[in-house]
Amino acid sequence: MSAELAAAVRRLALALHSHETDGVDEAVAIAGLDELTIALQNGQRRLRWYERDPDPSRRPRGRELTAWSGVLNAAAPPMALGEGELDDGRLTIDGRVRLDRLREGPPGFVHGGVVAGLFDEVMGAAQRLTQQPGAMTGRLTLRYRRPTPLDTDLLFRAWIEDDRSRRVLVRAACYVDAVDQEPPTAEAEAIFVRRAR
Repeated sequence: MSAELAAAVRRLALALHSHETDGVDEAVAIAGLDELTIALQNGQRRLRWYERDPDPSRRPRGRELTAWSGVLNAAAPPMALGEGELDDGRLTIDGRVRLDRLREGPPGFVHGGVVAGLFDEVMGAAQRLTQQPGAMTGRLTLRYRRPTPLDTDLLFRAWIEDDRSRRVLVRAACYVDAVDQEPPTAEAEAIFVRRAR
């Protein structure tokens, strides 16, 4: 699946969520979607991010398939990840995303579970800044400070607070548009645990 096809599926999901189907021949639409589904299922099976293939052209592209930032995952928003920096010089992982009504909780605002999932994604990416990847979320604690608005550019910023042996403490905050605009809508703290070797 290309990123363009995944984006088209997202547009279809939003249209279905946002509009009544009056005037649409549902049987014809379902048949067309089923035909496309079968065509995709007849293609070569895509490897998961942790599977290996000797052919470099078919190696998984890791983050492109994740639940929250994967551009090849039609169910992902998707959140774009990049690097940033705190005022004190520490590196951050910044996740930028704009969420629509598919992720709505209270009227006009993002569902709290979606905010939690996005925090886990950006914080999981940030723990890799330790140069010792492989840690998994052991605990994720959130504090919702105010509702997070829909249809607005959001910035999820995560950084390493402490790195000790098998445990990595990561902190993060969600901002509307940019860090310096106003206080965060939510903050998170996570403990990532490295597997024993």
